Amino acid sequence: MTKTMHLFEEHNSACERARLSSCNCYCHGAGHQFDLIKRAVSCSAAGDNNLAQLRDDLHDVYGGFHQNLRDATTPSRRKIEGVENVPLDRGRGATWVETLLVDEGLHAAFIQIANSSVALSDADREMRVDFVEQLTDGAFRIVGGDVETHNICDGHLWCSIVSEASAYLPSIPDSIPSSSGHGKIAYPRESRARIPRNLAGVRSPGVSHVGTILGNFVALAGKEEILRLMGAAACPDLWHHPAAVRYLLYPFVNQLGWPTKETTTLAVKPGIGILESRWDKRGNW
Repeated sequence: MTKTMHLFEEHNSACERARLSSCNCYCHGAGHQFDLIKRAVSCSAAGDNNLAQLRDDLHDVYGGFHQNLRDATTPSRRKIEGVENVPLDRGRGATWVETLLVDEGLHAAFIQIANSSVALSDADREMRVDFVEQLTDGAFRIVGGDVETHNICDGHLWCSIVSEASAYLPSIPDSIPSSSGHGKIAYPRESRARIPRNLAGVRSPGVSHVGTILGNFVALAGKEEILRLMGAAACPDLWHHPAAVRYLLYPFVNQLGWPTKETTTLAVKPGIGILESRWDKRGNW
């Protein structure tokens, strides 16, 4: 039986269905894109929550999959004028490349998880939904607040925690280290990183909560992959969060079967390598 949610009654539905690459919701990322995540882990070939409709909705959010980095005709989540001519290694051209890579990567990860759901039984899909709901419910209790955040940095609380937990896999330690760099917020060409306020106070209980839920779902196949999708989708903007790209998105890209059929040809190892190189050059990878 799916667990009753306690803290979503007043949650901002726009956050759960977020289309923009920013969000100032009081949930600090815990409920960001929850609706899409829940649908992805439980979609089927037909019915109300079917794969074709989910793919259409993901297209509305993220745009299409581009043929190349100068493809100006495919719909995009973010816009750039004159992409055919601008330099792609600096300025707004570099921003276009970086944001396109993370958006296409996350879009393709959603589709990979959704494809895996279609072949499952109803009972297996329900278990996946239980996992998502229990993890998210606890996240609200740990990182949720009473007021909206005031800047993009503070919205990265939950994705910082999931990034750290994922870095420890396959085994999350009982004793969480006193500090980590998983909360650094900086775009790839930015040297000075910021840290979300209050991260130090919620890191340990947050990572422990992830470990507890993983332990409660021993029989759930692919739970680590679902966790990574949840963390990546909960991130207000992967373009600002190197640890989320490294520990949540890159494991998808590094899989033998990546990219999923009929998805990205850009968010692959060489593409993500561009992001890694730029972040690493500034000490933020």
